[in-house]
Amino acid sequence: MESPGHLASSMVAMLDTTRRDQTTVSEDKMKNPGVMVTGFPGFIAGRLMKDLLTSQEVQHHYYFVVLTPFIQKAGEQCAGLESQFPEFKDSWTILEGDIRRRDLGIDAETLKPIRKKIVRLWHLAAVYDLSVPLPFAYGVNVDGTQHVLDFCETLPNFERLLYISTCYVAGKRSGMCYENELDCAQDFKNHYESTKFWAEKLVQHRWDKIPTVIFRPAIVVGDSETGETIKGDGPYVIFQLLMRLPSWLPMVNVGTSKATVNVVPVDFLTKAMATISNQEGALGKVFQLADPNPLQASDIIGLVVEAMDRAPVIGSVPSRWMEALLSVKPIERLVGIQRQAITYFNHPISYDVQNTMEALDGTGVRCPPLVSYLPTLIEYSRRNPNIFMKVQ
Repeated sequence: MESPGHLASSMVAMLDTTRRDQTTVSEDKMKNPGVMVTGFPGFIAGRLMKDLLTSQEVQHHYYFVVLTPFIQKAGEQCAGLESQFPEFKDSWTILEGDIRRRDLGIDAETLKPIRKKIVRLWHLAAVYDLSVPLPFAYGVNVDGTQHVLDFCETLPNFERLLYISTCYVAGKRSGMCYENELDCAQDFKNHYESTKFWAEKLVQHRWDKIPTVIFRPAIVVGDSETGETIKGDGPYVIFQLLMRLPSWLPMVNVGTSKATVNVVPVDFLTKAMATISNQEGALGKVFQLADPNPLQASDIIGLVVEAMDRAPVIGSVPSRWMEALLSVKPIERLVGIQRQAITYFNHPISYDVQNTMEALDGTGVRCPPLVSYLPTLIEYSRRNPNIFMKVQ
């Protein structure tokens, strides 16, 4: 198998082969139980790896299914993990693949020796864009999940699938949404929500054949201690708008903004997933990784303008006016806010977290209140304006 870092695809040999002298995979390490990961080197998957390596009781060999354009970045991230976790050296393999294809698009000869090694699979790969077209969203989120499930059934020593869904499979439902609920004949606000719903339906339909733990995150923001992130959606749209406007110009709420907006920092999310993933009692359950005490949209906006030392909020405009305004593409690009994001400020929905709270009881892993780390997110955004999502 080729260097650097024992990459499985021959095309990767062009990467920095002098970076270190690992030209072969240690036979002893390859005998370790295998864990496959999709969605790497994405932000959440990268952060999750640090928590898995910190908490693992058994040494694993990690197999990353990576799309061709991201192979070099994946290798660089793995090299960074090696520097932080020496035990990770020789314990990873990058597999060039695509979840939209049978066997995850991985070459058959490459798969032969590793099928019986894989005992776990983390499925994080998905399309998260609120404005994503249906064919693309369906191909990745639904067909991709179908292929992951089919692949799991071919693994003779498989123990569990860790599937990352989203709280927003609840779609347009209102009120309290419980962890043991999924299909309530709901409609959806966009193709992201609907395709993640259909994907989770596939996963739950095969629970009897494939041992599975389902995680449903709320809106994921940056690290609560450092603010680090690579994506600028969710509450970041407020930061972005205010950074574009003169400081003396008052802010307004969109609609009543009385609905809660549930956000969780990425460090809580990945620590919670890593912790729960090892629990025997987690199999066959859904865990909504949401803030148990979310703030209303109007309160969040008030905290943001205060933290940014801006003029206070003076009133509100009807949400339909804002949605109509942002439906004009040049205005949407100028403001930097997706029209599809507006509805989340006035959608009255809450997420039950009983399973999550019980699983994390006594572990020390807790979701911090947004008010405690919001200034950190804002400050990171000031220093890194490149994180903001570009509206096409």
